[in-house]
Amino acid sequence: MRKAQAYVLLTAVCLTVGLVFLTHLRAQAPAAPPAREARAAVCDMQILFTEYTRAKDLLAQLNEKRQALAAEDEQRSKAIDALQAELNGLKPDSAEYEARRAQAERQQIDRAVAMQYAESDLRRQHRLLTMDMYAEISKVVAAVAQERGFNLVFYRDGALVDTDETLELLAQIRSRKLLYSDNSLDITSDVLTRLNAAYRGGTP
Repeated sequence: MRKAQAYVLLTAVCLTVGLVFLTHLRAQAPAAPPAREARAAVCDMQILFTEYTRAKDLLAQLNEKRQALAAEDEQRSKAIDALQAELNGLKPDSAEYEARRAQAERQQIDRAVAMQYAESDLRRQHRLLTMDMYAEISKVVAAVAQERGFNLVFYRDGALVDTDETLELLAQIRSRKLLYSDNSLDITSDVLTRLNAAYRGGTP
């Protein structure tokens, strides 16, 4: 009986010492820093990609390349038409006819392959330039947001596109990422101004 009482007393003493020790540790531990308040801004990426001078210049360059490609394709087409006209004046069983036919067929194949490669290369260039501009824009968005004390930036949707189809309208509504934001939270103009200033200065 005395052993049991001694065991209970010893257990109580150990628990008391443990509680005192934990209380001391908690008192010595540094207080947790207060949670940082979330301040959000919005930015219209569609405006940035359409109004950024660099984007306009790159689009103009791509259009020039497409026009040059169309002119080249037109020349190839005229050369093939000329060969076809020659074929119409030759006897189908003659050696010259066979040579012209083979030449016209090769030019048709070359034209198709050249156009396919050129279009693929233009799409690749457009994709790479778009990725590069997105990275550039994202950096400026982050810089402007930090300067103005924002730690979150949301995508601001543009206006709904007018349509006669209800299903299309509902699809636009479902895709909205933001329902409301105060105009004072919109940093689109600041970002666009800085992007264009840096581009005119030769920074990008």
